[in-house]
Amino acid sequence: MSKKCLKIAFIVGRFPAVSETFIVNQIGALKKTGHHVDIFCTREVDKNPVINPLVSKYELLKSTTKFTPKGLLKKNKGLLNKFKILLRSLGTKAFFPLLKSSRYLTSGNMERVNQQFSKVYYKYYFNVRHFDVVHVHFADNAVHLLEQLKRFKGKVIVTFHGYDAHNYSADYFMGLQNLSHIIYTVNTNYTKQKVIKLGFPNELIDVLPVGLDTSFFKPVDNHKKDSFNILFVGRLIHLKAPLLSIKIVEQLIGITDKRIIFNIIGVGDCFLQCKKYIEQNNLAKYIHLLGSKSQVEVKKLMNTADVFLFPGIVDDSGRCEGQGLVIQEAQAMQIPVIISDVGGMKEGVLDGETGFVIHEGDIDGFVKKILFLFENPEKIIQMGNRGRAFVKQNYDSKVLGEQLINIYNNA
Repeated sequence: MSKKCLKIAFIVGRFPAVSETFIVNQIGALKKTGHHVDIFCTREVDKNPVINPLVSKYELLKSTTKFTPKGLLKKNKGLLNKFKILLRSLGTKAFFPLLKSSRYLTSGNMERVNQQFSKVYYKYYFNVRHFDVVHVHFADNAVHLLEQLKRFKGKVIVTFHGYDAHNYSADYFMGLQNLSHIIYTVNTNYTKQKVIKLGFPNELIDVLPVGLDTSFFKPVDNHKKDSFNILFVGRLIHLKAPLLSIKIVEQLIGITDKRIIFNIIGVGDCFLQCKKYIEQNNLAKYIHLLGSKSQVEVKKLMNTADVFLFPGIVDDSGRCEGQGLVIQEAQAMQIPVIISDVGGMKEGVLDGETGFVIHEGDIDGFVKKILFLFENPEKIIQMGNRGRAFVKQNYDSKVLGEQLINIYNNA
């Protein structure tokens, strides 16, 4: 494998996004090994995010730009310098479109010249800046940047994460499929099959899970608890089944004398529905809606959890969880995970070793396994140890970062 330090352009939607910490983890792993990464947003740069520690550590916001003609251009560059940059970088053939602007080189039309320059600079940007790799996260972003990707002379990687493989038709991706120099990555075999059904060839798709920093997600000793703590972390949307998780815990509360605490981290469309159910069924003593939390706060709550509960479902649109990185985060924190069998979640758990995989919607099945762990605390320790070892071997950002560099080099 080449040890060349690569110059990589990461294309994302909004950055940083609380629900997409895996992108920050991936960038952090690349920067840690000496690669240069610039981040470009197709939507917004969030200047006041709920910070992932790596955003601060690597000062990622300083290398983040909104990918628009206006956002990419430095205001202090003179017109002549702009033309020199393009001519030197693109050569005379690619530079030809700019000659159309020469007719406007009068003092009264300088703004029009700048606009023309901006359009061309925008289309050829990745060549102008000499990137080795353009890595686009979420395939709909790649569709929006087809003009740039067509013209790019380097390597292009497009990563499907789940919603992009579900929310769009094969026709939507036709232009992307017509580009022959692109390699695709997906987080699970489940997502891979969905992408293949969209018409993308099997041989161009690599399975590369999204990962985490296991040195950050590492448990520390804490004081003995007087309660059995269950945790849910995720956006409160139907496919993640937060209301179902509440009903599971409600049933558990009704059949055990043990003090149960269920903490739910996240916000989303189901928040008010969950809040109403908790209030109507007098569950506020046991079940707490905590809202959005930073990774540091999530880790603290994971450190006190006995079980991680994630009973995802297939929602009304047919969508379900593609991977669920939070499941690996919980295992890294040595928490047994109890999940459903939909989507790609089960690919990231060793059933019976690091947790349990339960049939979708089987409340009794979930309750039975939680009770099993409650009654066998030694199993919590055994599963927790096995889970951390499993995640370190297969999902650590360093391990996956090396695999990603191999994909870049072999593209």
